[in-house]
Amino acid sequence: MSKVTIFGAGYVGVPTAAHFSRTHQITIYDPDEQKINNIREVLDGTTHELHIHEKGLPELLRENRENLKLTTDIKEALEDPEFIFISVGTPPNARGRANLKYVCKAAEQIAANLKNDAIILNKSTVPPGTAYMVQDIIASNLKTDFKFAVGSCPEFLAEGSAVEDLRTPDRIVYGCDDPEALRKITEFFSYLHGKATLCPMSTISSELTKYAANSILATKISFMNSMAVLCDSIGANIREIQEGIARDSRIGRKFLNASMGYGGSCFPKDTRAIAEYGRLNGVPLSLIKSTIAINEEIIEYFANKIQDDFNGDLKGKNIAIWGIGFKARTDDLRESKAVEVARFLMDHGTHAFIFDTVKGALTNFEIENQQYKGKFTICQDQYQMFDQDLDGLVIGNEHEKFRNPKMSQLKKMRALNIYDGKNILNNQLIRQLTQEGFNYKSVGKDTVVNGVDKDRLVHFLREKYMD
Repeated sequence: MSKVTIFGAGYVGVPTAAHFSRTHQITIYDPDEQKINNIREVLDGTTHELHIHEKGLPELLRENRENLKLTTDIKEALEDPEFIFISVGTPPNARGRANLKYVCKAAEQIAANLKNDAIILNKSTVPPGTAYMVQDIIASNLKTDFKFAVGSCPEFLAEGSAVEDLRTPDRIVYGCDDPEALRKITEFFSYLHGKATLCPMSTISSELTKYAANSILATKISFMNSMAVLCDSIGANIREIQEGIARDSRIGRKFLNASMGYGGSCFPKDTRAIAEYGRLNGVPLSLIKSTIAINEEIIEYFANKIQDDFNGDLKGKNIAIWGIGFKARTDDLRESKAVEVARFLMDHGTHAFIFDTVKGALTNFEIENQQYKGKFTICQDQYQMFDQDLDGLVIGNEHEKFRNPKMSQLKKMRALNIYDGKNILNNQLIRQLTQEGFNYKSVGKDTVVNGVDKDRLVHFLREKYMD
């Protein structure tokens, strides 16, 4: 059992601490007293609600509370850890570059307070070379002769399923250029996972692996979104194409869901960051830049579908949005496409009625959109807003509660418009809605309603392809 200190009580730090506490002694350090007190209250059962929403996380923390210590005191945090994981935020700046000030501050704190030999690992998503910078900062400021090594251990967690992702990972990527430290890191993880899961490598390769993984997953999504626009144009169905592609073992099924775009704390930030990192190094990374561009264009494409149905005039309209988190079962609104749609609608004179299955998502929306006060209503029930004169319903994330809506409630709408931003309604329901007089729009599935204009396609081919 190793002693571990984790810097940062956020979306990465707390789930990681809870997971490590299964077999190791963990100290969570964060200067934010509110976060630390909240975790304490979860541990002693005073509350079941954490400041981050992750299924099973409060229970896991309580289960292993004897192996957990919480502190806002940096000296206490660095009393005697063998491993230190830096899990602080690296928010993007205006140029899309990762802001490393919190990582650097952590390095300075470690240098000023380290009392024993230790291995320091960056878990935050950082540009390649950051571990070397942390190494330099600590070496330059360390007032003792303790031995230390710095490496990288990027996280690959999906919000909403972080506990399970940590328990059953595809792989654990970590890197350190110090052979003895790398051996110790391997031993540390072997208490939690089998050898087949472990993926040791050099420090800089580990750092770049995180960006590479997120960029290729984002590219799959943007590729499918570009195909979805083509589907709407010619009458094909993106879901059928998705199935045809997914069964190819070389491609796989994951991250092929066309929608109004990817969001969250990772893909938008990381694709922009690595594109900017490449540009600064004279490597354009054109494919990733195209991925970013498609993601920005697809939300405009979807929002324009809504506006076009009202002849460009959304003033005085009431539109409901089901699901405001960037995906189901999270309170995280960072880069949420549903939030972008809500702001687009409100900017054009619409009153938005907002519902999400996660209360924290509703709270965060209200806090982060004070400039729109009076232009939206927070709803605590999925069907509360149908007592209003609704002109449309936007499905903003993929929660199962939104897949089979009550027809009796939908029919109360003043204008029967449904905008499926996540393509989650099945074809049978879409046809039923159409028969009931609803106007259904999606991203790449409009053919379910509109069919195929065969004459137009034949005319196009004869005009363009017969030379």
